Amino acid sequence: MVDCHLPKPARTTRDCPAGRKTSLKKPAKTREELEAAIRLEMEDISELPTDLAISVVPFEDTWKVGIMTEGPQDAGRSEMIEAIADRLRTEFDLKG
Repeated sequence: MVDCHLPKPARTTRDCPAGRKTSLKKPAKTREELEAAIRLEMEDISELPTDLAISVVPFEDTWKVGIMTEGPQDAGRSEMIEAIADRLRTEFDLKG
């Protein structure tokens, strides 16, 4: 038996006993909230300087992160930011 009132992972659609379908969405955050969350987590796990610009932008039906820096881009920091963004993308949608 499927309980249509229990939370399930984001964006799932499943059959309910009455034959209805239900779709649950992830909580939404603004660009600024997501950018701040990425920066905060990055500062918590790394001692690398955070002198770069992180920008969250809509992409298809989700969002992606852009990384801008003066001079050459540090591959290690970029990978870390992408990993943080990948995890946050599973938890949050982009608001607006």
